[in-house]
Amino acid sequence: MIRLIAKLTGMLFLVLAVITAVLDLTRTIANSSLTMTALGEEWFKFNSASLNSFQVGIERHLGLPWLWSSVVQNILLLPSWVVFFVLALLILWLARRPERRWQKRFGR
Repeated sequence: MIRLIAKLTGMLFLVLAVITAVLDLTRTIANSSLTMTALGEEWFKFNSASLNSFQVGIERHLGLPWLWSSVVQNILLLPSWVVFFVLALLILWLARRPERRWQKRFGR
């Protein structure tokens, strides 16, 4: 059951990666110059209050201001399709079925 939820989540991130890549490609064609929208910019346009709450949660509630300034900000500056694609690959890789030894030995 957990593997199914993880696979569905990974596929959702893969769909988000494709959608945001198509949006960036459309913007690139419309502007006649390379346009890649950062994840932080997309998140701010979608729901700025949740982005601010996320920052407050990391800095004040967890007490890790260095995590926000050095790690999370760098991730938010990456193109959104890259972040979603990497998350999708990671989750789908973690959700794969482990290969058993007998399958390797007996060719199955």
